[in-house]
Amino acid sequence: MRIARIAAVAGVVGLAGCSVGTAPGAGAVSGNYKLQTNYQDAYRYATVQAERCLVGQGGYRVVGELDDNARTGLVRVVAPFFDGEMARVEIGAIDAHSSNVYIGMWGKSIWNTDALRAMREAVVYGVPSCVAYMPGDPAPTEEVWRLPNR
Repeated sequence: MRIARIAAVAGVVGLAGCSVGTAPGAGAVSGNYKLQTNYQDAYRYATVQAERCLVGQGGYRVVGELDDNARTGLVRVVAPFFDGEMARVEIGAIDAHSSNVYIGMWGKSIWNTDALRAMREAVVYGVPSCVAYMPGDPAPTEEVWRLPNR
């Protein structure tokens, strides 16, 4: 009886694990960007960002592929045990100095909209940070940097 309960719990936990990841409709957040960063640098920056900010403490790992012939890169953060994607960065060269970059995040926990913005900034500026510093949308309506008319 006890073994049956343990097996049932393990099955439920295993199936619950299948419900996480960057699949559309599951709360995932994503964005497509044309960035002034070459594909090799974008790949390197995304890898460092993922290793620093997106693996947490639960055995998540970064898996990367760089294809110099196709001029593409792929960085994924995958969950332990079942390889569910928590984050994905696809990079494709446009020319020698710019790339198309797709960033997708699970949408929960550390893989949220803030992480998406931080990843974009890491790829653009080449500086990994777990926090996005540039103003996001919606932009503030009050223009605090201008002096009021006297």
